[in-house]
Amino acid sequence: MAGTFIALEGPDGVGKSTLAARLGSVDYVTAVANLDASSGDSRPLVFVSRRQVSATSDYSATLMEQLATVLWHSGDAPDLPDAFWVAVQSAWFTAHASTVLGPLLAAGYNVIVDGWVYKFFSKLLLQGYTEQDLNVIFRRVRMPDAVVLLTADVGALYDRRGAAFRLAELGMHAGYSALGRATFIEYQQRGLDILRTFAEQRGWSTVPLQVDATIEDCLSILGPLVAGLRVPETHHPASPTP
Repeated sequence: MAGTFIALEGPDGVGKSTLAARLGSVDYVTAVANLDASSGDSRPLVFVSRRQVSATSDYSATLMEQLATVLWHSGDAPDLPDAFWVAVQSAWFTAHASTVLGPLLAAGYNVIVDGWVYKFFSKLLLQGYTEQDLNVIFRRVRMPDAVVLLTADVGALYDRRGAAFRLAELGMHAGYSALGRATFIEYQQRGLDILRTFAEQRGWSTVPLQVDATIEDCLSILGPLVAGLRVPETHHPASPTP
């Protein structure tokens, strides 16, 4: 039986990556190293970053390295139109779903990622795309089996780590000329409102987090919820006593 694909979604700075990494009991490299042995009956939860390059296909890894440079290490200049960036994102997530997530899920591992296509959906809807457009553009990308939406006070998120945010957190084509507290709050709140609508429409779990809560406090809430979304371990009945 294939594993379950779980995504944490939420605004920038809410802690998706930190929490997803802590919720996973196995890292990607370890899981890939044990693919031939399969996950058997244990079905651990593997954390896989949405930026993870394939370790199962050298060819895919080579191309994904180039896409990663374009997506995350090329600066925030708005010179190229959204149509360029959306195509690159679609290519990235197609490769990721096929050669990063696919082999793990097929082997029976449960997988958790720190945000998936829905994060980009919310931003792109603010920049003029329609949901119908995006459903077509990302139609070949595997979507999660279950999504947990993390919410928090957006202003408090900025106060916690405002200096670490980039202009890209406003979307390069959303009409904002500068990153500041007011623009961050406006843009992220609008995106969060869209994610809340998705959650209501699609039956996602929604978990409000306090920005000053410890990681352990957040995990105590998320742990049981995520455990309930996973494909369970298989327990064989004990052999009868002769």
